[in-house]
Amino acid sequence: MEPGTGLAILGSAAGGAKIIEKILGPTSAYLGEGLKAWTENRVQNVARIFRKTSEELGSGIDAQGAIPPRVLKEVLDEGSFCDDELTAEYFGGILASGRTPNGRDDRAASYLRLTAELSTYQIRFHYIAYTLFRRLFVGSNLRPSFSDDLIKMEIFVPYSLLQVAMDFTTKEPGGDILLHCISGLDRHDLLNCHTWGQAEHLNKMGKQHIGDSWMPVTSAGVLALPTQFGIDYYLWATGLGHVNRTQFVNADLKTPELPEVRIPEEGVTPVRKQ
Repeated sequence: MEPGTGLAILGSAAGGAKIIEKILGPTSAYLGEGLKAWTENRVQNVARIFRKTSEELGSGIDAQGAIPPRVLKEVLDEGSFCDDELTAEYFGGILASGRTPNGRDDRAASYLRLTAELSTYQIRFHYIAYTLFRRLFVGSNLRPSFSDDLIKMEIFVPYSLLQVAMDFTTKEPGGDILLHCISGLDRHDLLNCHTWGQAEHLNKMGKQHIGDSWMPVTSAGVLALPTQFGIDYYLWATGLGHVNRTQFVNADLKTPELPEVRIPEEGVTPVRKQ
């Protein structure tokens, strides 16, 4: 291997060219000399994604597998400008999910494009919401592939929790950013947050829409419902793209709680009596 090739350049930053070759399979041949013109930051950003992919794959990295060229293109084009740690986790998880024995399955390309389109705030909000859905409903008999059961997974998330989990600083317009997250994730069918505001407003709207099944809340916050596509995206982003959405709340499914995001336990509750 020539020291100036793309594979050698990326491999030296990712911990070895063999790691890149094992992840990509034959697609590693697409790493040409164009990487010579990259800045050090771009190389390091992509190398970080490959390191996270390697961590997700674990011993599975030694099994036969490949990544389609279209998927690699998204990682190089968009991932090289990704300097947010959680977004890099999403890129790495999707890349790990996209590695298949025959290298034909290129669904990861669409999930990577989606990740590139979302803001870092929206990705963080998505991760927070689906981590909370898992915490509250894991081990239940709910079936996320059925709309009637999906509705039962609606939760109340207090603003006080979001302030901590979103890691807002005093210089960031937290309220505006939350609205940006709510509307953007809804537009992509990744999350349904139809009501937010003070407790009085939430209880009024909740009682109106849910009736006697409504569980009153005591503070300001957001009502959030998962979507089937939002579950799929979460599974792909955490390296579990091979898992069907029906298993989302299965207690035997091990999903990572990433250290980049601290999500408190207090105040999050289901809003419907089960």
